[in-house]
Amino acid sequence: MQNHLVSIIIPAYNAALYIEETIQSIYQQSHQAWEVIIVNDGSTDRTAEIIKSFKDPRVQCITQKNAGVAAARNKGLHFAKGEFVVFFDADDIMTPEFLIERVKALVGDIKIGYVGGMVETFPVNTKIKRAAASDPVNEILFFNASFATVPSNYMFRKKILIDNDIKFNRELSSSADRFFILEVSRITRGKNLAGENGKLLYRFTSQSMSNNVTPGLIMDNEKFYYELKRKNLLPEGKVQKFKSFYFLSLAKGFGLVKHWKRVLKYLVMSFVNHPVFFAISFGKSIKTFPGSRELK
Repeated sequence: MQNHLVSIIIPAYNAALYIEETIQSIYQQSHQAWEVIIVNDGSTDRTAEIIKSFKDPRVQCITQKNAGVAAARNKGLHFAKGEFVVFFDADDIMTPEFLIERVKALVGDIKIGYVGGMVETFPVNTKIKRAAASDPVNEILFFNASFATVPSNYMFRKKILIDNDIKFNRELSSSADRFFILEVSRITRGKNLAGENGKLLYRFTSQSMSNNVTPGLIMDNEKFYYELKRKNLLPEGKVQKFKSFYFLSLAKGFGLVKHWKRVLKYLVMSFVNHPVFFAISFGKSIKTFPGSRELK
């Protein structure tokens, strides 16, 4: 297994507080065939200094002007030499078997193009979640709360990404992770690892749990729908129900930020697309608005 190189791409913006711990967790991996490509996205703290303190040719630092996490991940992919790719966040932690479990899954089944595992949060504990991988359309688009699209959790075959020109959508922010998984899943199948061996430790704090809904967050999720439509990623056989479901969630979101014209617009669109679903669902609370920091 050690001859399968994994490129670990880490976008970093003012990540000085956690980046060293994250890199150290990579050094603790049982699978040692890796390279780390850290894209310093215009940090103004000690991020670059900490990265350069690792005197190891396997740890690279690429600096760019601040352009956002999607652009940083895309740049890292351009420089990746590995057979497999992980897009890891600068504050998350790999358990020691994280890489090897995903490598074994991809090497053992050439029909799958990506794999994810269990997600455990720290230092605040929440319910352990699984990667949206086996049935991502339903797991993601219908907000199944048992699944998460944390980008750190996945390993991809780089060839599939390159051959199909799949990159992170720079038009999106909080919803870019979900969109990326959906684009990949249109090309190839994914797998969800059973059990907790190789799980991701996802940094989750009280600030993460605030669930503050902002106009920017709601508008990003609005744009997410129109990007799905543009790329023909709406769920086959369930388009009308999904539209009704999603428009209703947007109406609720815009209500939270008091954008009443958009509330009315999406209530009408929800009703028009699936009157029966709308009648059943109207007035019920949608517990988790898509894209919230609760645990994507």
